[in-house]
Amino acid sequence: MKVSGLKVTVGIAVSLVIGLGGCGAPDQGSAVPAKAAAEARRQAAAVTFARVVIATDAGEFWFQPASCSVGEEDGAQVFTVHGPGKGPDGKPVYVNIDGADQGPMADTDVRIHVGVEAHLKHGDPAWISNSAVSHQFDVPATAVNVQGDTVVLSGVVFSADGDSRLEVSGPIRIDCGR
Repeated sequence: MKVSGLKVTVGIAVSLVIGLGGCGAPDQGSAVPAKAAAEARRQAAAVTFARVVIATDAGEFWFQPASCSVGEEDGAQVFTVHGPGKGPDGKPVYVNIDGADQGPMADTDVRIHVGVEAHLKHGDPAWISNSAVSHQFDVPATAVNVQGDTVVLSGVVFSADGDSRLEVSGPIRIDCGR
């Protein structure tokens, strides 16, 4: 009888070892590399857009669009672009650009939020270019040229507080192609 009790005890112990991650259980550490590999595949498949450079009289701002779209609305080519980047001094910036190439929606709004890396956060200063800024400085509004998925902005002038002026030295070229 003792022998059969021993066999039962040994059988229970073996079952517990196997059930708690012994010989037949997969290594729990392997789940982390699998998740990391899946995330790497997802990021590799994600669409990336070309870096955008905004050359100003104070140096270059650049940003990597996180979102970039061009479409038609009421006969006008409308566009929305935003993403994080860096200013001439190395500080983080977040750029938002919205506009249209013609018609009543033709006002283009370009904002560079300094000191932030996230969408809808407001930095200090926020360099703004739109028709109100152009009017204030008595300069023509930003010229917009949309060709397919490419938007080119020319004549951009920024202000942070109504008095300061930051001029863009060349066109801003944005390629929303995939």
